[in-house]
Parts: sequence; C-alpha cells; structure tokens
Amino acid sequence: MPFAEIKGHVHTIALLKQAVRRGRLPQSLLFAGPAGVGKRAVAIALAQAVNCPARRRHDGDDACGKCPTCVRIAGGRHSDVVLLDKGDEASIKIKALRERVLDVVGYRPFEAEKRVFIIDPADELTLEAQDALLKTLEEPPPSAMLILVSAYPDTLVPTVQSRCRRLRFGAVPRLSTPADDQTVDDREAALMLLRAARGRAPAAALKASAAFSKNNSDRRDREALGDRLAALGSLLRDLGAIGVGADRTLANAGVGDELRSLATAFGPARASAAYETTTRAAEHLDRNASPKIVADWVALSI
Repeated sequence: MPFAEIKGHVHTIALLKQAVRRGRLPQSLLFAGPAGVGKRAVAIALAQAVNCPARRRHDGDDACGKCPTCVRIAGGRHSDVVLLDKGDEASIKIKALRERVLDVVGYRPFEAEKRVFIIDPADELTLEAQDALLKTLEEPPPSAMLILVSAYPDTLVPTVQSRCRRLRFGAVPRLSTPADDQTVDDREAALMLLRAARGRAPAAALKASAAFSKNNSDRRDREALGDRLAALGSLLRDLGAIGVGADRTLANAGVGDELRSLATAFGPARASAAYETTTRAAEHLDRNASPKIVADWVALSI
C-alpha cells in the first residue's frame, strides 16, 4: 500500500515523502519502534514510492499503488525489491544475508529506479552477519537502498546503528478522529504547547512543557512524548501550509480555525524552523535523552 493508505506515523511519513520529493533519501535507513506498528508496511510503501513510474513522471512524493510496479512490490514479486527475514530459522545468518543481499546489492536494477533491500527484523542478524553488512551500509551502491527494521534497535552493534539514519515509529494512536487519525489527547497537548509558545514567553512555555511531557496513559514516557512530538509536527506542517495559502488539505482540519489563528504568530519561516526542531527532538529522544529535557527544549525553541 502507498503512504496515503497507512494509518498513523504522520510525522515519519511526512519526512519520508519530503525526502522522496527532493530526491534526498538516505541509502541506509533504520526503522525503529515497537513491534506490530507498521514499520514493514512503511518500508514497502517507500520502495513503491521510489520506484513508481507515475510518481516519477509527476515529481510527486507517493506511489500510485495501482501500476504493475506498485502491485508487484506490494505482493513481494518485484525482482528489485528484496525482503529478508529469518523464515523458519532462529536468526538471520550470514549465508542468507550474502545470498539475498551482499552478493547482489552491487547489480544495477533490472527494471526499477532503485534496488531496495528490507531486512526485518534486523535485530535477528547474527553478529557475523552484522559485521559483514557494515561496508555496504557505509557505502551503498548508488542504485541501492537498505532498510533495517527493528523493534529492538539498541541490540544492534553500535557500528551498524551509526551507519544508518534512524527513523522512530511510535505506537499507532488508539483514539482517533475520522478526519486525521491523530489521538485527541496528544493533539490537544501539542495545541496547548503552541498556544503557550505563540508569545515567546519562557515561563508560559515551560509551564505548557510540563503538561506536554506528562503521561497519564499506559504508554511509557518516552513513547508518549514521541507520539506527542509527531502530533506537534503535524500541526506545524499545517501552520506552514496556512502561511503559504495552501490550507485546503490540512491534516488537522478539525482544528483548522484555531490553526489559522495561530498562523498569525507562526509564519511560514517560524513554522518550518519549529518543524525541524520537532525532528531533532525525536532524534534526541531515540538516543535516550531525558523526555523532560527534550520537552523543555522544544517548548523554548519553537
């Protein structure tokens, strides 16, 4: 399925679509997040977006999902998109990695724009296989992309982690509106932060930060803040769209009136800079920074 059909992960998918549109996708990616939240589906959607002929003709950012290329990628039948898992084995051994990835990664695509190799779950690679993968992760061939998918990314050897651009996947929101699939509580917390940050008053921003980082659900604090950062990023993208007069396709149309009011303080430049702040905050959160410190930094920076 293309990005448009995937529920949740608004912030992460927005980053990927932007990179697809600009032709600036990292060639070595690590999709990190809880099991069962759709990381593999996003990896397949990315393989479709990179190789969809219709998307390339129109310089778009998402696959059509209907052409023969998209259909074969979705069905696991495309010669240039390889999915390596452990199958019936206890782990992904070096022999399987060599046969499916290392021995063929240097070949030019047979029919697509790029060869995409998806390793899921990457944390099941043996240490020997991870060591063998290092050089390819560091210097992938120009026509290849490697996507490692893991629910336990910190169990990968540090040298593998450092060679991949990590994208964080939070839990899929459980309470959502038909319009935008955003958890109402998370979005409201993000809106509270934007209201407080509007006047650039540090005391008000820090007070809102305390509510932004407070977790009253059964989620872990780090996971909950990641979801709220995703909601904040979605709102900031909408503020940027309003600022340039493109507010007919807001992701958060249900709070469109309030966003238009906030847009007077968050012009396009500030909204864009604040969006980049949420991206960096999510990265720091993935690297085990304190959720409270991350929340305070975001509140004072946006």
